[in-house]
Amino acid sequence: MPFPFQVRPALAADSHALAALAIQVWLDTYATAGVNDLLGRYVLDAFTPSGFAALAQDERAALLVAESDAHLAGYALVRFDAPQVLAPASDVELRTLYVQAPFTRAGVGTALLARARAAVRERTGGDALWLSVNTRNRRACGFYEKHGFARMGQTWFTLGEARHENHVLALP
Repeated sequence: MPFPFQVRPALAADSHALAALAIQVWLDTYATAGVNDLLGRYVLDAFTPSGFAALAQDERAALLVAESDAHLAGYALVRFDAPQVLAPASDVELRTLYVQAPFTRAGVGTALLARARAAVRERTGGDALWLSVNTRNRRACGFYEKHGFARMGQTWFTLGEARHENHVLALP
């Protein structure tokens, strides 16, 4: 169901909502067997209000939010000066694009990606961008391929003793 939303740069004042949103989306996506101590520690360390407040001020990042009626539905984080050997044409990474489940298929992800690409063009004059995505996250893999990203290789995300395969994707 369509709903009105806008994409805008994140503010430090969004930091608590961003941390909660990130934890929720990450756990919904990756904690499919439940939450254990390792997963709990990871999300509480990785997604903090202070971390998001710093990102909102970081010149090497573009942090964007999708907002509807003063509520956040998703966010995108672009990191500049982030080289990837498998995508040598760009040193700009789409680090994160998270959309809450109730807002998937409502254009939020597409709007965040378009605004992220615009931020890349504004800062670099080009459109080159890379990202990594968990190979088991079929919905995200399909989303990025639909938007023109091509597979460049694989990398691994390590959490505790487990290694999780990720595709490295890039815009040609």
